Amino acid sequence: MRRRAPLLAALAVIVSCGGHGAATSPTTIASTTSLPHVALGVPAQQWHATVIATVAHDPALFTEGLELDANVRYESSGLYGSSVVRAIDQSTGATMHTFTLPSSMFAEGITRVGDRLLVLTWKEHTAFVLDATTLIEVNQLTYTSEGWGMCTLGPDVVTSDGTDTLTFRDPTTLAARRTTRVRLGETPMANINELECVNGVVYANVWQTDRMVRIDPISGAVSAYVDVPELRPPSTLNDPDAVLNGIAHDAATDTFLITGKRWPVMYRVTFAAS
Repeated sequence: MRRRAPLLAALAVIVSCGGHGAATSPTTIASTTSLPHVALGVPAQQWHATVIATVAHDPALFTEGLELDANVRYESSGLYGSSVVRAIDQSTGATMHTFTLPSSMFAEGITRVGDRLLVLTWKEHTAFVLDATTLIEVNQLTYTSEGWGMCTLGPDVVTSDGTDTLTFRDPTTLAARRTTRVRLGETPMANINELECVNGVVYANVWQTDRMVRIDPISGAVSAYVDVPELRPPSTLNDPDAVLNGIAHDAATDTFLITGKRWPVMYRVTFAAS
């Protein structure tokens, strides 16, 4: 059972502390493409990570989706019977709002689109549309394939399904618009999981590994990657499901949050080219 960029001279990544209603039409968040596209076959650049600090994280959370909007951190936690979405005050770590999924549904990736938060489910082909301020459900959407990760890139919502395919969807209906296949060099990269869209590219965790990758959304080429086995907390070493999972970009500082499933910590790190 499941569970459960050319590179800049240096990439700084910081982790800080850490019903159906009427149908709505979420407003799409714009994205600025600042990195050039990368063709298939171009070698990916390897990064290394330097830990700056560690911050407490609730080890009860089976982290599936992670997103930061100003001072609010959104986090989805999976597993049948205990799937929830939380809105957390980034300054204090206090949970402000919680949305609990039906026990028959497994929460997966999340993304904010305008004033709405979209929440995927694993095998249930259902996405919940929540008010981003209150986490009150306002709608449900359906989609094909499994739901894993999700992020917002320009006019699209990008989703992963555990394969090497990214699907670009309409943010209002989740209807598929196009797909791209992810490749590391010439090799297909499956198990693409949690996603974060930043400056026109897609960052992703690779499920059941200690790897994060940066993906060109047009070609599907992996332009950079980092392996961080040293970040795995000792308390999780006997838990095969407690893998690295969760990437959230902080637009105010151009930094990131990273954590994992059932991890008691989040990390403040920097990435640089090896």
